Amino acid sequence: MKPRKNSAATAALFAVALLACAGGWAGPLEDARAKVEEYRALARTAASPAAMLAPSAQAPDRALLLDALDLYRAAGADKSADPALLGEYAGVLEETGYYDLAAETWDRMAGVDAANAAAHHAAAGRNWAQSGDYGAQRAYDALQKALDGGVSGVKAADAWYWLGHLRHRDGLYDGARQAYAGALKAQPDLTRAVIGLAVLDAREGKIAEASAALDKLGQAAQPHDIETRVMLKKALYDFEAARGTFADEPALNAAYARLLYRAGRLPDAALAARRATDQNPQDVDTLNFLGAILLQSGSTDQARQVYEKSLAAKPDQPQVEKMLSQLKAAPR
Repeated sequence: MKPRKNSAATAALFAVALLACAGGWAGPLEDARAKVEEYRALARTAASPAAMLAPSAQAPDRALLLDALDLYRAAGADKSADPALLGEYAGVLEETGYYDLAAETWDRMAGVDAANAAAHHAAAGRNWAQSGDYGAQRAYDALQKALDGGVSGVKAADAWYWLGHLRHRDGLYDGARQAYAGALKAQPDLTRAVIGLAVLDAREGKIAEASAALDKLGQAAQPHDIETRVMLKKALYDFEAARGTFADEPALNAAYARLLYRAGRLPDAALAARRATDQNPQDVDTLNFLGAILLQSGSTDQARQVYEKSLAAKPDQPQVEKMLSQLKAAPR
């Protein structure tokens, strides 16, 4: 009887220890998740139109994510074999910008959760692709494993996009086009793939198609403005270096002006827009676009003249009338 009593006591003590350990792990995880949610709530607020217009608007403090990562590690998330917890941890690593560590975690996930290995390879590839030259080959390998493994839907679109991004970056333009097309087949509204194809079109001198595709994106393209500017600048340089030409027509000159503007080449954009409006003085959209470029460049007198031409072509434009009144009232 005595050994049985001791055995029962030992079992009870062991259960208490397990409960204590469980409680100790739950605390850091709860704190980590609270910090991540706080960061994301601040990020949503900072991204709101009202906040973006406020002079004192600030980005959320990245220290919240760094603290959260410390807490995840304190809870053993980095060494966990639980796919849900590992995925949660990898997501915060990616959000913090630790792409190499996130990629390593997703790679490990593929072994822990073999049933969803293709999706985990896709996530690993996305992160390796963002970790610089160091991760390029590992990105190619992971993305190919994802596609060969039958990843589908949005995750397939993501894998195809990042494969296109890598090929584009490496100058493999035909392969990039094929990959972007694969992304859009899986997800027709994938903005970054649309941008990638439009940039490749611009490089090949398909001016109208490239400009129309980017114009159609509207506000969806705004989060990718910097990336678009860098890619377009290179694409247009390649087009011009190859002595590429297009027909000297008002619509094409206007489209080229919009591409040049997106590439950050304001003086060249103004020249192309002026050529378009000289050819078609009734094109009020391009006149107003030219006026905005001139204002942005500090050429207020020229902008005023352009807006006057726009109103002469189409009098019923309240916003242009308001802008012109402000320009006339401003001291010179």
